[in-house]
Amino acid sequence: TAALAEANERMLRYSEDATRSHEAMMRTAAENERLAAAIARYDETMPELKSSNERLREETVATLARLQTQFAATVARIQAETKATLSALEQEKDYQERRNGKLHLRNRALLHKIQDLKGAIRVYTRIRPLQTNDPHGESMVVPGRCLDPAAEGTDAVCKPAPVAKLSNTGERRPAGKRLEEKRFSFDRVFGPDSTQSDVYEEVSPVVMGVLDGYNACVFAYGQTGSGKTHTMGGPDGASQHEELVGINDRALTELFETARARGETDGVSYTIAVEMREIYNEQVRDLLRRTDKDATWNGVTEQPRFHERRPTTSSEGTDDSDVEVTRVTARDAAHVLEIMAEGTARRASGETKMNERSSRSHSVVTVYVEGSDAAMGAVKTGRLHLIDLAGSERVARSEATGDRLKEAQHINKSLSALGDVIAALLEKRTHVPFRNSQLTRLLSDSLGGNSKVVLLAHVSPEAASLPETQSTLLFAQRCSQVELGKAKVNATGGGGSSEAAMAAVAKYKGELETTKSRAARAEAEAAALREELAELKRRRGIPSREPLSPV
Repeated sequence: TAALAEANERMLRYSEDATRSHEAMMRTAAENERLAAAIARYDETMPELKSSNERLREETVATLARLQTQFAATVARIQAETKATLSALEQEKDYQERRNGKLHLRNRALLHKIQDLKGAIRVYTRIRPLQTNDPHGESMVVPGRCLDPAAEGTDAVCKPAPVAKLSNTGERRPAGKRLEEKRFSFDRVFGPDSTQSDVYEEVSPVVMGVLDGYNACVFAYGQTGSGKTHTMGGPDGASQHEELVGINDRALTELFETARARGETDGVSYTIAVEMREIYNEQVRDLLRRTDKDATWNGVTEQPRFHERRPTTSSEGTDDSDVEVTRVTARDAAHVLEIMAEGTARRASGETKMNERSSRSHSVVTVYVEGSDAAMGAVKTGRLHLIDLAGSERVARSEATGDRLKEAQHINKSLSALGDVIAALLEKRTHVPFRNSQLTRLLSDSLGGNSKVVLLAHVSPEAASLPETQSTLLFAQRCSQVELGKAKVNATGGGGSSEAAMAAVAKYKGELETTKSRAARAEAEAAALREELAELKRRRGIPSREPLSPV
């Protein structure tokens, strides 16, 4: 019985296994049928898919080709438009540059006219190149664009001084105590790269005004070693290098060339004479006179070769009219340059700690021009002062002793007197202290009015010279605010050049134009009235007839 039950149980398991195998076989058969149906459907749709894929590929290739063509055309069009725009912008830029250049020149001409009408002192600043042995190695003053967009000038920008350590502990100056950048506005600031020609180009109009009968004065101001003598007289051997020639030689050369040209075209005969003097220790010395020496003068022993001499007053309205000054009438430009070389060789100079060739006196070159117009019967006279001031200096830096110390004291005293004169002119005081020094006495005929004045302020860019630089720039800025009044032409005879006659002619011309305009308006009103009368007669039927004869 047990064996039978076990056999039945095994049969039951075999039956269940068979059932499951049958069910699995049926499921496999159904799956195979489904897969066969799917394969059949795939075989049916494959040609259509291939056809669609081929059409899509063709459409994609055509679209890409079309886009490439459109892109190339667009790029070409944009490149052409960009090229045309750039060309138009370049043309506009060139036009604006030319226009701005013309406007700048016109504005400067108008500014010069305004300055001439006011009698303002034209102030230019020149920055000397940085010395190679400067430990700081950076220029403390540079040219800068004026912050006022309406201004025509340039700024001299003083950088803050380097902050030094206050003690060995490393403590530094507080930020609130540090110096800020300072700006000074002038007519123009010449940087270290400027040339002698650049500077003279600005001064030339004032110099050439002497031929028209104006008085003019050009003087260089600044501390010792800042390049004043370089600008005015040029360095040693400048005559062999045209680009290094100073203002003095350039001015006299141009005066002679222009005078000769005017003589050929306008028939005006010019006579040009030169005086040269220096103010050394408050004594006026004639540099073209052989006897004007003493033991303290550091001039050379060569005697002058030009002996034409006559006593003249060195300036109108001053107290040194008793000084006999040699005035040499020059034949031509070469002759006058020889004269100036003769006088320059006699100027006092010496060596200091700050400058190995320091000018120890104020040098004054005075040029007298007289133009005679025989046709008009008029004579115009002009006077030009070319002044190279001795440089101010701090004795602590220059380490001057003995004669050099005495010279420095006299130089600083005369420059202080010049500062007092500028302050008085700026404040429009009734009394101007021209008598306080020989320098201010000599400048009284220029700073006193009826003269065009140019100040060339020279500064050193080294950090050690920053206090003197700022002092020089402050003095120059004060000078730019002084108004001396309009300079007048020094003309006699003929009347053709007289300002009164010119004013009368202008007045009569104005009255004539006013009368003409009034007559034109009256004629127009009369014509309108005649037309109105004729229209009125036509409306009322009144026949027109010729006016009766007065006979």
